[in-house]
Amino acid sequence: MTPSRLVADLRKKVALSCRIVGTQGLTRGMLGHVSARIPGTDRVLIKGKGPDEEAVEFAAERDVITVDLEGRVLEARKGLEAPNESAMHLIIYRKRPEVMSVIHTHPDWIVALTACEKPLIPMYAAYSPPGMRLVLDGIPIYPRSVTIINRELAEDFMRTMGEKRACLLIGHGMTVAGGSVEEATVTSLNLYELARIHGMAYAIGQPKPIPEADIFEYLQRAKQGDGNERQSSARFESDWRYHVKLLKK
Repeated sequence: MTPSRLVADLRKKVALSCRIVGTQGLTRGMLGHVSARIPGTDRVLIKGKGPDEEAVEFAAERDVITVDLEGRVLEARKGLEAPNESAMHLIIYRKRPEVMSVIHTHPDWIVALTACEKPLIPMYAAYSPPGMRLVLDGIPIYPRSVTIINRELAEDFMRTMGEKRACLLIGHGMTVAGGSVEEATVTSLNLYELARIHGMAYAIGQPKPIPEADIFEYLQRAKQGDGNERQSSARFESDWRYHVKLLKK
């Protein structure tokens, strides 16, 4: 694939991811943003903000701008600029070279659960093994609710997120990092579903963790790449295709 074709394809994926997280309820309107590192460069594609921006639910390739790792705008149509929270995306790219996509959203369930200090626990496995594994991997919570608009706040946020795939922001939302747009999108959806089920469970009573034996069993399956429990790029791409098709219904 030529470099120009690669960038065009990546731009399309960023726009698709915006529409997926918007229509699936992870964020809405002008809130949140999706970004992707252009492989082999110090450039990042990110949904632009400004007077001419589209809501995430309606984002198109023309709404995706190009910035460098310092946040300087390199390419953008008139009426668009870098989001205020670009600093949060860029700190992750600078600190973690394996990360190729970052998604920041404002899920209502995350805001509610963090506001009430309700922890996420391994309360299911077969329902969604990837969600269980997110809990077991550890999901840190950034203890501030401010927007991450500068390097100082970004560094502070990064001290909480570290090497994790996801980080919650109290009374704010969540940030997910992945090895591709597909991975970051699917991980965001899994985390949102995890929070949604927790919200329902806490409304009914006090959720309990599943048995340790079941956790061990599913972790072993994941390690061995057994059947539907594989945590692989193929699985992310399959889930990605499903959600892309939902956009066309």
